[in-house]
Amino acid sequence: MQLRRIRNMIIIMLYIAIAFVITFYILSMKYPHASAFSYETCRATYDMTDDLFKTLNGEVPEDASNVAAASASTPHVQTAPPGKASHVAVLMYHYVVPEKYNVEPNNARINLEAFEQGMKFLHDEGYHTATLKELEQYVKGEIQLPEKTVVLTFDDGYQNNVVYAYPVLKKYGFKANIFIVGTKLSDQKQKFIPTAKTTISRQEMKATSDVFAYHSHTYNLHYKRLVQCAEYYAAGKDSKRFTHDIDLMKSKTGINTPYFAYPYGEYDPQMVYDLKRNGYRMAFTVRPGFVHPGDDPMYLPRMNVTSTTTVRHLLNLPDE
Repeated sequence: MQLRRIRNMIIIMLYIAIAFVITFYILSMKYPHASAFSYETCRATYDMTDDLFKTLNGEVPEDASNVAAASASTPHVQTAPPGKASHVAVLMYHYVVPEKYNVEPNNARINLEAFEQGMKFLHDEGYHTATLKELEQYVKGEIQLPEKTVVLTFDDGYQNNVVYAYPVLKKYGFKANIFIVGTKLSDQKQKFIPTAKTTISRQEMKATSDVFAYHSHTYNLHYKRLVQCAEYYAAGKDSKRFTHDIDLMKSKTGINTPYFAYPYGEYDPQMVYDLKRNGYRMAFTVRPGFVHPGDDPMYLPRMNVTSTTTVRHLLNLPDE
């Protein structure tokens, strides 16, 4: 009789302990900032989910969730023949405007004067501006590129890119790329105001296609939303939304290239899997660094160019 009581008490205590653990886990997921331990519980759950996804699908290389650290620790052997590129810089721009109109100076804006100076430097030094197709072939080891090669990219699709940057690029015979947010592609040309964030129209996109190639920066997921552990992440991390957004980008804008730029540079294994499944072959982060042959094409780095950081400095070239 006594043993039965003890056994029943142990079972009851076990049930209570299990109920406590489950309740704590649920509360940790719902209120992750209630305590440091709650937050770590929530983060560990999502990290475990990511690891499981990578293992099951085999789509993403090991340590892909920390690509910056992995890339930094991987040595690149420079074996390019003389005159050929052992690495390529992908330069990233956003908002280009004359200094007198730059009312909100930040790292996403560059004065037109600084942009012109950078393009003149590249031209005078004999740089080749590679297309994304050329870069893809270079990464795959299918072609070699001239030693002096860069790739020019612009994010978001601001109208000032075609008003101010386009004439400069055309003057020097350069090629560039705009990763545009689909919903920002206007049906009608907007009145251009230098201090306003007006965006590119279909008419302007067509008129500048001799210089700019247009690619996806999502259709309407260039914002952050509360998704996990009470933290804000790029909306594209919601797989269902992201997959639907990919379809919208292709059907609504007609932009159907295999190249993509992650909004805010944020990505996870599920996003990469969804991109690959929908025909994307190359994607860009905002992690600084050079692109090398053999790099994973879904995690390519870019150099952010500002008014105070010269192209010469980003390319690690010695001062004159």
